[in-house]
Amino acid sequence: MNRNLSLIRLLCAVMIVISGTMLFKTSAKANYFDDFYKGVETFSGLPSEVNRLKESYRETLDDLDRAQADAKQYQEQNAELMAQNKELSETVQALQETNQARAAREHKLKVMLITVVALAAGYFVFIRIMRYFMRRANRI
Repeated sequence: MNRNLSLIRLLCAVMIVISGTMLFKTSAKANYFDDFYKGVETFSGLPSEVNRLKESYRETLDDLDRAQADAKQYQEQNAELMAQNKELSETVQALQETNQARAAREHKLKVMLITVVALAAGYFVFIRIMRYFMRRANRI
């Protein structure tokens, strides 16, 4: 009877544990195999991730090299353009000086021409006035 009593107590304890798990529905799973599988899966995925990162790094280096080459090319073009700009500035300065010299010569020629015309006109007017006074003096 002692044995039956201990069997009944054991069955009651098992029933209480089963009913407690049914009532509270706690799910505490160890999942050792799932965790191990996920760890292996993550570890096996690392080489592809590393390869992807290496490829990304190479692409970034290539982009950097291209950017540096472009910057160097732009610097060379800038130097060439500055030299051309200097040459053009010198040419423009020479053309302006030539234009100013030509304008000065033209002004001088105009002044000389006007002076010559004025002197010629003055000469003829002076001659006419002298003739008039000489005739008038001779009449008297």
